This record gives sequence, C-alpha cells and structure tokens, in this order.
Amino acid sequence: MTSFFVIGTCFSLLFVLAIATFLVKERKRRYRTEKLLIQQSDRERLVTQIALQIRQSLDLDRVLSTTVREVQRFLQADRVLIYRLWSDGTGSAIHETVLPPYPSILGQVFPEEVFPAPYHRAYSLGKILTIANVEQCEMEVCLRDFVKQFGVRAKLVVPIIQENRDRSQAQSQDWESPDLHQTYSSDPHLWGILIAHQCSQSRTWEPIEVELMKQLATQVAIAIQQSELYKQLQEINTQLEQRVQQRTIELASVNTSLRAEILERQRTEIALRHTNETLQALVNASPRAIFMLDLEGKVKIWNPAAEQMFGWKEAEVINQPSPIRLDDRLDDCLEDCTTLQNSVLQGKTYTRVELSRPKKDGSEIDIIFSAAPLTDVNEQIGGIVAVIADITEQKRQAEQVRLLQSVVVNTNDAVIVTEAETIDAPGPRILYVNEAFTRITGYQPHEVLGKTPRILQGVKTDRTELQKVRKALLAWESVTVEVINYRKDGSEFWNEFSLVPVANSKGWYTHWIAVQRDTTERKQVEQALRHSEQSFRSLIENALDIIMIIELSGAISYVSPSVEKVLGYSVAEMVGAKIQDFVHCDDWMITRDRLTNIAPHPDLQRQIEFRHRHQDGTWRILEAISQPFVDSADTLLVMVNARDITERKRLDETRLALEREKELSTLKTRFFSMASHEFRTPLSTALAAAQVLENSPHEWDNTEKRLRNLHRIQDAVRNMVQLLDDILTINRAETGKLAFNPKSLSLEAYCRHFVEEMQLNAGNHHNLTFNCQGNSQNVYLDEKLWRSLLANLLSNAIKYSPQGGDISLDLEFQLDRIILTVADRGIGIPLEDQKQLFEPFHRGKNVKTISGTGLGLVVVKKCVDLHQGTIEIKSEVGLGTICRIAIPMQFYN
Repeated sequence: MTSFFVIGTCFSLLFVLAIATFLVKERKRRYRTEKLLIQQSDRERLVTQIALQIRQSLDLDRVLSTTVREVQRFLQADRVLIYRLWSDGTGSAIHETVLPPYPSILGQVFPEEVFPAPYHRAYSLGKILTIANVEQCEMEVCLRDFVKQFGVRAKLVVPIIQENRDRSQAQSQDWESPDLHQTYSSDPHLWGILIAHQCSQSRTWEPIEVELMKQLATQVAIAIQQSELYKQLQEINTQLEQRVQQRTIELASVNTSLRAEILERQRTEIALRHTNETLQALVNASPRAIFMLDLEGKVKIWNPAAEQMFGWKEAEVINQPSPIRLDDRLDDCLEDCTTLQNSVLQGKTYTRVELSRPKKDGSEIDIIFSAAPLTDVNEQIGGIVAVIADITEQKRQAEQVRLLQSVVVNTNDAVIVTEAETIDAPGPRILYVNEAFTRITGYQPHEVLGKTPRILQGVKTDRTELQKVRKALLAWESVTVEVINYRKDGSEFWNEFSLVPVANSKGWYTHWIAVQRDTTERKQVEQALRHSEQSFRSLIENALDIIMIIELSGAISYVSPSVEKVLGYSVAEMVGAKIQDFVHCDDWMITRDRLTNIAPHPDLQRQIEFRHRHQDGTWRILEAISQPFVDSADTLLVMVNARDITERKRLDETRLALEREKELSTLKTRFFSMASHEFRTPLSTALAAAQVLENSPHEWDNTEKRLRNLHRIQDAVRNMVQLLDDILTINRAETGKLAFNPKSLSLEAYCRHFVEEMQLNAGNHHNLTFNCQGNSQNVYLDEKLWRSLLANLLSNAIKYSPQGGDISLDLEFQLDRIILTVADRGIGIPLEDQKQLFEPFHRGKNVKTISGTGLGLVVVKKCVDLHQGTIEIKSEVGLGTICRIAIPMQFYN
C-alpha cells in the first residue's frame, strides 16, 4: 500500500508540475499577445488619426506637423522629420520634432551630394532603409560622417511617393487646354522622405514600426496629393469663374456638384489603387516565393522571389500550368487518395510541409511549402495561394554543423569549451571536453565538467605564459602558449594550447574554445636536436677539416677555426673575403662551378681537388665537397667541407709509381700463370686422349670411344685457339691494328641462330631465350667481332651460372640505336670487382674453381669501342648480371 501511495503521490506532483508549466507558458503567450495587440492598436489609432485629419483638413503643414509629432511619440525616437526634395536636387527638413539635447536641422538646405542619384532612384522604387547601427552599416564614409554630425546612431527612412503626380498635372493641363492631347508618364514621383533618428543609442527597428512608417508615408502622400489637387482645383475654379461669370446660379450649382463627384471618384480610385498597390508591394517585397493558381492549376500570380528561387520568369508561367508540381499523394489517405493540390481546393490548409522540387535548370532544392484556398465574396473557392521558403542552405548548414561536431569528437587534439566569465578565481567553468581530452589528461568528462581548466596546472606550469593567457582573456583576444601541465595521475606533459573567444550573433563573447595538443614528444625531440647541434658545433669547431659557408656571389660568410691551423689565416681574415681570391687561377673555373653551383646534378656532389693559397704564399691542395642549403632567412647558401691533402697527394704519387711497377710485375706473373694454366689444361686433355688411343688399340675399334677422345682433342685445340684469339684481339686493339670490316647483316636472324647454337653447347641445365623488339632491319656490323662479342657474353653467362637457369638475350631496334642486353641469374660480380671489369686477367673473388682467363669482357669492350658504342654492366652477388650494349644506328647508315 505504501508503494502505491508513493507512486500516486509522484504522479500527482508530475500532473501539478505539468499544469503549472502550461499556465506559465500560457501567461507569457497572453502577455506577448496583449503587447502586440496594444502596439497594433496604437499604430491603427495613429494611422486613423492622420487619415482623419487628411479627410477633415486640407492644411498640409498641419497634417505634416501632426505626423512627425505623433510618429516621434509612438516610436520614442530622438528625432523625426520630413525631408522635402526640391526640383534642383537640393533638399531641406520642412517639419521636425527633436528631443533635447540633439540639434535641430529644421529649415537647413542641403546640397545635391547629400542625396545622390542612386539613392533617389532606389527610394523612388519604394526602398525602405533601416540602419540599426550607423557605425556598422555598409554606406559611404562621407554619408556616415554627415549623419554622425547630427548625433545619429540609428535611422529609419521611408519614401513619400506620389504614384500619379504626372497624371494629375497632365489632367490639369487638359482642363486648361481642352484641345491639347499629350502623353504623360505614370512613373512614381519621390516627393520626399519620412525619417526617424535614434541618437542616444543603436536601435533595431521592429517590423511593426517599419509598417507604421510605410502606412504614414502613404497617408502623407495622400495628403500631399490631396493638397496639390485642391490647389489645382482652386486654380481651375478661378479660371472657370472667370469664364462663367455670366452663367446662372443653376449652372454654378451643377458645377459644384460635378466638382464634388469628381473629387469623390478620385478619392475612391486612389484608395482602390493604394490597396492593390499595397498588396502587390507586399507580394513583390516578400522574401518567400508566392504564387497563386486558379481552379485549372494555371499561374495567376508569380512574385520576384519565386523567379529568383525557381528560375522561371513571370512571363514564362503566367496563365500556364504551374511548374511547381502539387500532385504529391498525401501520406494520411487510406483509400481514395487525393493530391496536395486537390486537397487544398477542397478547403484544407497546409503549413510547413517539407518537399523537394526541381528548379528550371533541373537542380533540386529543399523547400517548406504552405498553401491555403482562395475564396470569393460568396465563399466559393476560386484558386490556391502558396508561400514557399527555400531551406536548402539551412539544411546544408545543418550538415556542416554535424560534420564539425564529428571533427571535434574524433580529432586527436583536445577541445575544451568554457564559459566566457569569469577570469578571476575560480576561473571559467568547463562546459564540454572531447574524447581526446580524456586520452591526453586521463580525466573523464564528468570529472571536469563544471570545473576550471586550472586543475591541469601545477608547480612547473610557467606563470609567465599564464599571464599572457590572462592578458589575452581580458582583451578578448586569441592566444597560443606552451606550458607544462599535469595529468590526472600527476605525470607531467608539455601542453600547447590555443585559446579563441566565441561571440554570438549580436557580437557578445559567450564562450572560450581551447584546442590543446600534447607536445611532450616534440619537446624531447627538440631537446635532442639542441644537444645534437651542440655536439656537432663542438665537432666542427675542433675538427681538422675546414668548414666554410659560401654565398652564391663567392663571399665567405663562415669558416671554422681549423682554417688557421691548415692555411694560416685567421677567421677574421677569411670571413667576408671572396673564395676566388684564394683559389689558383687554373683551378678556378671548375671550382666555381662545383662550389657555387646549386643545380641538382650528381656530378656536383662528388669531391673535387683544387689549389688554395697558404698565408705564407705556398699552394696547398684541398679536397672538398659542397652542398647547397637554405638558412633560416630563406637565403640560398653553399656549405663546403675541405681538407688539406697536399702530403697525401705526394705520398699517392709515390705509391702510384710503386703500384704501377707492382702491377706490371703482377700482370706479367698473372699472364704467365694464366697462360701456363690455360694452355696446360687443354694440352693435358689432348695428350691424355692421344695416349689412350695409342696405348689401347681396342679403343680404335670402339667407334663411340674413339670419337669421344677425338672430340676431346678437338675441344682442347679450340679452347687454345680461342685463348690465342682473345689475346691477339686485345693486343691488336691496344696497338690499333685490330681490323674492322662492317657489312650488311640481318642482326635478328644472326642473333637468333647464334643463341640456338649456344643452346646446343650449353646442354639442358641452361635455358637460353632470344627476344627482339622494334622494327627489325639489316645493319652494318663486323660479323667476326660481333660473333666474338656474343660468344664471350653468352659463354660467361653460362659459365658463371653453375646451377643452371634462364639466360636471355634481348635485341631492341630504336630510332637512333640498337640495344643488346644479356641477362643471367648466376653468381653475380662483387661490388669491389666491378671497378676492374675491363682490366685484362682480372676475375671476381667469388669465381672459386670456375675456369676462365679474365679476358672475355676486355674483348667485348674492344669490340664495342670499335662500333662506337657503350657498355653498361649491373650485377649483384647471388642475383645475377645484366650486360647492356648500345650501338648508335647512325654509324651503320
């Protein structure tokens, strides 16, 4: 029972709370409604009062004076005036009501520049100017200064337009000259403007105030028109009295009745025209698209906002079926579903229906659609009026807000939003933190919301940086600082954060947004870089090498202290001097290009040697390397690292002489060793085969064994002949006696046949392939040299692929040359041996027991040189070797 009682009590309290909330909201609504009704009543009273005075009095000055006085009282403005525009372009305030202490401008005449032609045209077309703050509005500086001299802070300007001034004047001329027929313009005439000034403060003008000014301006225009018509009628009456002095009293009575009838008709026409024009002006001035359809769905009204929103001009749609489809099926219909258009024609009103509709260019826009039926005096529905607002941009902005929220939530930087107040203790309260804040600080959102960001500060937090933050907060300025803060567990971390104030639509700062980043790792890197910089600086200052920084002009901007030990100059003597003043003139050209050239060329990165003058006048040989770089001021400089190699060069010359002698001795020894070995092997093979045939008579009877031994002898002889040919080829090439006899050769067929021949000799362990690319053609080659070239390349590929594998020979015909490429997957050539590939008798260190002379590539190089070609070899141990030969085509042609 107790539980039921508690539950009942809770429900009762909730019910009472709901009723109280409803009553509060209803009271506020009624208060706003009553306030609005009072304002509307005051406005209608004022408009009625002015209209009554117009009807009761033809005294224009009295009407205008009453208007400015009553407008000032209703708007509570500091100054209200009627500004009259004269025919010569000048103007003056003809009626004014102004509150002290603000100056009066009544009767002052202002030049034409105060009211330029663009403003005149705009006001003639009915423009209404509302300025809430003169300082912030978009207007010419001269006009702003002009209004500020009268203390104006905000202003409301409504034109006083005479819609049929020219027509009235023309009618007056017609009355004066009945036989005169002339055309006249019906363009609106800007008689003057009704102005309200707020001088004490800026002010936002309410729509009801603007509407009041428009109605009063219209009433003033009517009064002016009425006054002018009265004056015209007085003049006409005077003329008529002069003409009809002899007429009878009856005719005068008829004339008076006729005159009254004309006046009444004119008033009626003016009122009707004013009503129509007011409605048309409202439709045309509406920022929302408004159109009206008849019962057949044809357009009868299409305002400018509809033209701008959908792209169809009024002339394109008037009396045509509506381009805006209203044939949507209603969601709430069950059986006899009807369309939106039919539902409205049946009397139903729709408000704020969201739809998507195409524009004239085919693009879709999102709209809010409101529609209601139009009824005539007999309450019969005769059409539809629709009001449409474009919400495409609103939806796009909503999507942008969603994306920004996603960025804030998922960014790696911590985002904190706090109140704008207060700066003093305990500080602004935290209103929001993202997930990155938790990852960086360890605090969960519920642990920091409502607290101050100062909970992250500690003993090592730099108070100077915090003072910068406080100064920025007081000035409502952005600031970025970097301090040591503390995580929830008490550990320190470097924290770089940027603080930005956020203002609302009225310009009031409401929040602070801080974006924080953990820069601990960066700080550690910076500290390591500083330590590294100190170490390198100490190393440079104490190194024996000379470090120089040279400008592009050749001026030395820095030199290390080691220059005094190496060259005898002090640092002061070198800094500011030109490097060319110290370099030997014979070495300057290459030195200048290498030390001051900033072009990205690989040759510029290699070491150079040049002679540098010592302080004692002698020349020292320096070895240097340069590297361009950009300093902190974005200036392009060149860093040079040089060392004295004078003594080393002397020792190198001695060593080279000794090495040449040793090389010649080694070459001779290697040649004799190779020759003895290479000749001994085939000779031993031939001798052994011959002895077998000699000592074993039965071997002669066995054909297979006899041929095998004879083939061994032949192979041994061929090897010796090939060795001798290689030696002779190299010797002839060295002495310039190697014959070169090119002739037309079908190179593709020749290479293909040669590969097939080598495949037969290679056996099954190696797979030789041949590929040809490009437009095959006959070329001029020395067939003997080419065969020697192919034989050495393919035999090397086979010999140094002891495990077998694929060997390819590729031939490519290009426009200006032919390319021959031989690739294998053999043992490869060590990097240190690749520098001596074309030295006679040199072999790689990894050949082990593989037989060879070290002459194959030397012969290939000589053959390529005679064909004016180039050879390039790329090799990697264990992966194989690629030999690429290029022969210029123009050589053959």
